[in-house]
This record gives sequence, C-alpha cells and structure tokens, in this order.
Amino acid sequence: MKRLILIIGLLAPLFAFAQPSARPAYCDELPNTYDKTVPPRDALPRFNTAPVPEYKVQVALLKYSHPRDYPFHRKLIARYRPCEQVWVVESRESFRNRAEAERLKNELKGLGYTGAYIIELLGWE
Repeated sequence: MKRLILIIGLLAPLFAFAQPSARPAYCDELPNTYDKTVPPRDALPRFNTAPVPEYKVQVALLKYSHPRDYPFHRKLIARYRPCEQVWVVESRESFRNRAEAERLKNELKGLGYTGAYIIELLGWE
C-alpha cells in the first residue's frame, strides 16, 4: 500500500505537466485605456523606423490537438497563442512581397494544405 501511494505521489507531477497549461492571468485582465497607460506623445522616444507590411501563410489552427501529432512541411512552424489556447501553424518566414507569399500559399495548397491563407503583419524597418 505504501508503494502504491509513493508511485502515485511520484507520477502526479508528471500528469500535471502533460495537461495543457492554463491561460495566463493577463488574458483575463481588462486592458486599460490608452489615456491611462501611454505617456504623452512628446515623452515617447523617436526612432528612425517606418512601418512595412509583411505577409505570412497560415495553414491551420489547432484547438484540441498538439502539432507534434502531425507531420508538417519544413517551411511551417507552430506557434502557441495562450489566450486563445490554440496552436497556429504558419510559414516560418514572413514576406515583404505579397506575390512571394502567394507562391508559398499555392505550393502548400498543391501539397494538400487546402485551407492555406495569407495574413498581413506590420513590421518596422
């Protein structure tokens, strides 16, 4: 009986780590308004940057499964979004040119990722 209790005590932490992590606290906190959190415009540092549109190709959103259970193409990467509790499977690199993103999307569609679509990001240069 003591051995059974000892085994259960040793295995319990392993099962706790195997469970999906809970949402972080910041996901449930209500955002403050910009008036309260952002310093006045003159107080912000100035950088010599400009916004640049970039594009990525997404192929899947995994809600109830883990990406390690699927063999994905080497040009894809999985990223976890803790607030939504989903895995996003998308292209490893982002593209400055939408035509390049379209080429990758069409290549992935030809390989069987029929739900591939392009998302637009904002980068800084």
